[in-house]
Amino acid sequence: MGRYHRGVLLRAESDRRFYWRSSLGLIAFIVLGFGGRALTQHEEDAPALAVLAPHIVCIVGWYLLFAVQAFLIGKGRHQLHRRLGRASVVLVIGLLVSGVLVTSANFRLKGDAPLVFFNLLNLAQFAVLYVWAVLRVRDPALHKRLLLFASIAMMPPALVRLIQTFGLPEVATVGLIVGWCVPSVLHDRATLGRVHRGTWIGLAAIGIGLAIGGPIGFSAGWRELVVAWFGEPA
Repeated sequence: MGRYHRGVLLRAESDRRFYWRSSLGLIAFIVLGFGGRALTQHEEDAPALAVLAPHIVCIVGWYLLFAVQAFLIGKGRHQLHRRLGRASVVLVIGLLVSGVLVTSANFRLKGDAPLVFFNLLNLAQFAVLYVWAVLRVRDPALHKRLLLFASIAMMPPALVRLIQTFGLPEVATVGLIVGWCVPSVLHDRATLGRVHRGTWIGLAAIGIGLAIGGPIGFSAGWRELVVAWFGEPA
């Protein structure tokens, strides 16, 4: 076997380990974020379970699916991987619809317009990256990177709760979000000698969100728009 082919195999094996470990890390942070907050702080003004439960099911389903898909690729189960990928469309639609419903219910309970912005921003980042990944399914290197960053884009609600559990200021969440982006850059540099285009796209999506979040989310105009959409809070 030539040096080139050995290099390709080693890179593929490194990719499989990286995305499998990333999927497990994402699940761990989701459990720590939401579970830790639930155990340490009771949330009095949470949306009704009928609204919240479908979103929880869809969120958990997405991160479990991401882990299963990474595992299937590692085992060479490409046909099953493709079938689950096609089925994921239903899960993603449920995730987006339930996410908007939970966001609306949260605003009517708490009147927190910036929270609405960040929640909708995360949903939009996820949707754009997911659709882009589906459209580029024949480019595996790009496809998997876009899906990883779609998953990272949905992490802030869990990361905020994790920060709150430790009594830290919520702005520290930015550090955790950035921290989740760094391994992808390091992995690309180690395996490709450069940062892959898919990673740059993911970084741009996350970076734009961080840049516009404060100026828009905390503005008076945004609050007026949210009230027009969801009505006055209780």
